[in-house]
Amino acid sequence: MADLRTQYLGLELKNPIIVSSCDLTSSVENIVKAEEAGAAAVVLKSIFEEQFLLEGGIDSAEKTIYPEARDYLQSRALLGYAPAEMLKVVERAKKRVSIPIIASFNCQTAGLWPELARQLASAGADAIELNIYTLPVDLETSSQVIEKRMEEIVLASRQAVNLPMAVKLPFQVTALPHLVYRLQQAGAKGVVLFNWFLESEVNLSRRQVHYFRGHGQLSQVLRWVGLMAKRVKCDLAASGGVTTAEAAIKLILVGAKAVQVCRLVYERGFQGLRSLIDGIDRWLTSQGYSRLAEAEGELSWKELSLSYADPQAASGYFRVQYMKAYTGAAERKKKRDSEEG
Repeated sequence: MADLRTQYLGLELKNPIIVSSCDLTSSVENIVKAEEAGAAAVVLKSIFEEQFLLEGGIDSAEKTIYPEARDYLQSRALLGYAPAEMLKVVERAKKRVSIPIIASFNCQTAGLWPELARQLASAGADAIELNIYTLPVDLETSSQVIEKRMEEIVLASRQAVNLPMAVKLPFQVTALPHLVYRLQQAGAKGVVLFNWFLESEVNLSRRQVHYFRGHGQLSQVLRWVGLMAKRVKCDLAASGGVTTAEAAIKLILVGAKAVQVCRLVYERGFQGLRSLIDGIDRWLTSQGYSRLAEAEGELSWKELSLSYADPQAASGYFRVQYMKAYTGAAERKKKRDSEEG
C-alpha cells in the first residue's frame, strides 16, 4: 500500500483527492460523507459577489447588481446560502471533520472579500479559493487590464487574512504561465486549473441562444499543469471532469499536487471517491512506487526539459512535435494511397 499523502497550499492531505466546489458541498452532512468516503479536503459551494451585496444591502453606483441576476438569486432562493450561512457551515463542519475545509468566493472585484475572508478565518476555514469570473466582452478592455484586476483581488485578500489562498482560473488566458507567476507574486499559494465557464448553443427552432455549464477537458488540464509544474512557486490543482483513477494518475504524473472532483460524486455518490483513491493506490504499487510524492511531476515539462541545454531548445522540441502532428496525417494518407495504387 502506497503512502498517498501530499501537500497542497501548505496543508497536509492524506491523499490528493479534493471534492470541488458544488451544491453538494454546501451542507455539513455532505462534508461528513465526503470525509467518510476518503476525500482529503472539501471546497465549499461558492459564494457569488452578488449574494454578498444583497445580503449586506449594498447598492451604489459602483456596486450595482444586474437586475436579472438579482431576480434569479431571489427567485431561486439562493440567498439562503449566503455569507452568513457559509460561516455557520464552516463552524459546524470543523466540529465534525478533521479534513481541511476550503471556502470559495466567486468574485469580480477586490473590495468586498477581505472582511468575509477575516470572518471565515475566525470561523475555522483552512484556506480560500478565489473563483475569479470575468467574461471579456468589452472591446476596449485589454487582457492586461483583466489580469491586473485578478492580481488586485488576490492582493487585497492576501493583505486581509493569513489563510493560504488558491485562484481558480479559466483556460482562455493569453499567457497563462506569466499570469500564474504574477498571481504567485501577489500572494497566491496555489492555482486550480481550470474553471469551466459557460458554453453556448443555438436552438434553431426557437432561434435562441442557450448557455450551459462547460465540461472539463482533460487534455487542456494535462497540458498546462505539465507546462507549469515545478516552474512556478505555487501548487497546482487539477479540475476537469476527472471520474477515473487513470485520469487522476495522469494529472499527478504531470505535476498536479491535488485533483478536484465533482462529476464523479454526482454520478456515483460519495462512495465513488473510494474507488478513485483505491485505483491510484493500486497503480502506484504495481509500478513500484512506495509514495505518491515519487510520481508527482515525473512527466512535467520541467523534468523532461532537463535533457535540453536551455528553455529555447525545449521549446523547439514542442514546435517539432506540432509540425509532426499536422503533417503526419497527410504523409500517412499519401503512403496508404501509394500502397493501394
